[in-house]
Amino acid sequence: MALVRLNNQSISSVTALPSGIDTGKIGQVVQSVYSTEVTLTTSYADTGLSASITPSFTSSKILITVNQHVYFNSNGLSLRILRDSTAILTPPVNYTLHDGSANNNRFYYPLQYLDSPSSTSSITYKTQGILHASGTMRVQGDNNHSIITLMEVLA
Repeated sequence: MALVRLNNQSISSVTALPSGIDTGKIGQVVQSVYSTEVTLTTSYADTGLSASITPSFTSSKILITVNQHVYFNSNGLSLRILRDSTAILTPPVNYTLHDGSANNNRFYYPLQYLDSPSSTSSITYKTQGILHASGTMRVQGDNNHSIITLMEVLA
C-alpha cells in the first residue's frame, strides 16, 4: 500500500485520495507578462497585470508569484493581489516601499501568496497598486515588464 505525506502525516492513498493523484506536486503553470505603462494614484487601481487558471481539483492550492516593475517619486506605495474581485493579500501599511528623499525609484516589487480557492472554475488573479501620498507611481514604465506566475499545487 502506497503512503502519501500530507501536512506532515502519513496517510493511505487508498483511504484518503483517489488513485493517481500525487499531493504537493505542480499540476499546471500559467505565466503572464505585461509591459504597458500604467499610472496609479492614491486609490487602489488595476496595474494591468493578470493571469487566469482553472484548478483541476477543489483541494488544489494556487501559488501566486509576482514581480511587478514599479517607478515612484518620494512617497510610499503598496501592491496587493486579488482573486477575481476579492483582495486576498493586502500587505499592511508598514510593508510598503518608501523613500522620502530620492526621486526616480525603479525596481521590481515582489509578492508571493499561496491561495486556497476551493474551486474548479476559471479564476483570474491580478494586482492593484496605490500611492500613499502625492507624487508619481507607474508600473511597467520605460519599456519594463511585470510578471505574474500561477502554479497549481495538488493537495
